[in-house]
Amino acid sequence: MTSVNRRSIGIGLAAILVLAILAGVCNTDTSDAPRQREAAQQRQAQGQAAAEQIQRQPEPQQQQQPKQESEPQSEPPAGSADPPQAQAQADPYQELLAQLRVAPESDAGIDYDRDDYMPRGWLFSERPGCSVRELVLIAEAVSISQVDQDCRPLDGVWISWYDGDTFDHPSELDIDHMVPLAEAHRSGAARWSPERKSDFANDHEQPGALTAVSASSNRNKGADDPVDWKPPLRSAWCQYALDWIAVKLKWSLSAEQAEVDALREMLNTCPADYEPPAEHPDRQPTVVFVEDEPEQDQAESGDPETPVGIYASCDAAEEAGLERQRGAVGTGRGFPAELVPSAGDGDNDGVVCER
Repeated sequence: MTSVNRRSIGIGLAAILVLAILAGVCNTDTSDAPRQREAAQQRQAQGQAAAEQIQRQPEPQQQQQPKQESEPQSEPPAGSADPPQAQAQADPYQELLAQLRVAPESDAGIDYDRDDYMPRGWLFSERPGCSVRELVLIAEAVSISQVDQDCRPLDGVWISWYDGDTFDHPSELDIDHMVPLAEAHRSGAARWSPERKSDFANDHEQPGALTAVSASSNRNKGADDPVDWKPPLRSAWCQYALDWIAVKLKWSLSAEQAEVDALREMLNTCPADYEPPAEHPDRQPTVVFVEDEPEQDQAESGDPETPVGIYASCDAAEEAGLERQRGAVGTGRGFPAELVPSAGDGDNDGVVCER
């Protein structure tokens, strides 16, 4: 019942009481009129006081319940059914990706030339007799026990993690620059000093900056960034993106927006419990002295004639010191296609293994 109804009832009761008093006055004996009039007046005054008391009673305040404001619900990104909290847990590396400096590619007006980065090929490392190439091969071998006096592996097994191919001879492997030299050139390296360019090209201390992979995957990748090339194995995308980002951050290289988007796509394949692989162990294979076999005249050997200077892979040609030349298409430099027949000449300019 509302306060207004209670007040109306109170006033009504007071009015009835007053009427009853007046009625009593009318029915009393006239002989006692003065005394009865006085009593009636008292009762009338009491009735009016009671009515006024009822009217003066404060209205009961309606207790207001505190209004609970619902927090705005943030909408998940378009195309995603997971709430933001779940996405943050599923994408633990987005903060790392956000550290990349986004900028359009530019060579600062300086044409790319591989010789500016590797004028003498792979540098020799702190390990006696070992070039950077040999260091990577030794580090990434699944198993290896012996190297010769020039640090070249004599045995071993390698798995190309880009495509899952397995090899047992190092000449079948290329050492891939995770961030290709030409890509680095367009991402801020163009103005580097010759020393810094050489340090970048031979950076075997940064995990993942250099990696031993199949010659075919390295050849297909060329100088492409993740927008145009990703490892054939989708399971390799997560680590590939992490290594790419780590190299660019270490060397303060920029990334274009499309590249960042491609890296984000690759990071989205990382399992929630993904842990990057541990650093390669410091292997110390046994050094075995191997005498160079004397060259044998083909006519005396009776072997079928084979072309001189044919190389099994791009790295084998480079290790032999074969001079690179510029092709008719693109800005990279490579080897004559007839000297590395296993390499594909995608642009049909007679030059393969272009970088």
